[in-house]
Amino acid sequence: MKTITKKISGAISKKLIILSFVLYFNILFAQEKEKPGCFSNFEFGTYGGINFDSFSEIGSTFICELKTNLLSSLYLKLSLGYSKSFMLTSYNVKRYVKFSFDTTTSYQAMNYDVIKKGYDVFPILLGFQYVFKYQTLSPYLLFDLSYNSIVTKIFRSPAYIWTYDSFDKLPDEYKTKYIETLPKTSYGIAFGIGAIYQISHKLNLDFRYFYKFDKDIVKTHQFIAGVTF
Repeated sequence: MKTITKKISGAISKKLIILSFVLYFNILFAQEKEKPGCFSNFEFGTYGGINFDSFSEIGSTFICELKTNLLSSLYLKLSLGYSKSFMLTSYNVKRYVKFSFDTTTSYQAMNYDVIKKGYDVFPILLGFQYVFKYQTLSPYLLFDLSYNSIVTKIFRSPAYIWTYDSFDKLPDEYKTKYIETLPKTSYGIAFGIGAIYQISHKLNLDFRYFYKFDKDIVKTHQFIAGVTF
């Protein structure tokens, strides 16, 4: 009788051990499924908004962004965009322009003030986003590095012009050839905050503010909003 009891007890113990292992691995795999691995989730977003250095001159900003998770709350972002920015400035320019027509050559002395510069900026941005996840509204912090391709436009006052038939007759202050140095590329850093509002499982509203420091052009405050999916 004792032998039979021991056999039954041993069989039950083995079954309990096997059942424990099965439950353990089920719980382990379930936990792994709850924590997505690196690069397991991708989102795409489009944004539009405004930027400014001073409230008197407001520009526009557009961004397309792809992001993927590194950790559960940390994301890697790659973005392409376009922004039109303005910088108020004030300086005087004295220059000359040479004209040739058939055998006649003339020189024009020009005097005007540069009052503003406009920048068409085409940035490529690589950055990080840390999201504090909540059920409906999730705030976040962001950091971006950017490489910018730039086209610059000069805004100036009406010019005063005097015409001379030889270079020697130009006033001395106009004889130096004037060259405006305009940046074609630059690098930038942006720091910002934002919030994601969940509309559905696949669709979100995203509101964002960031301040962009730039190596060669105007530094701007930027407010944008968009959708991610």
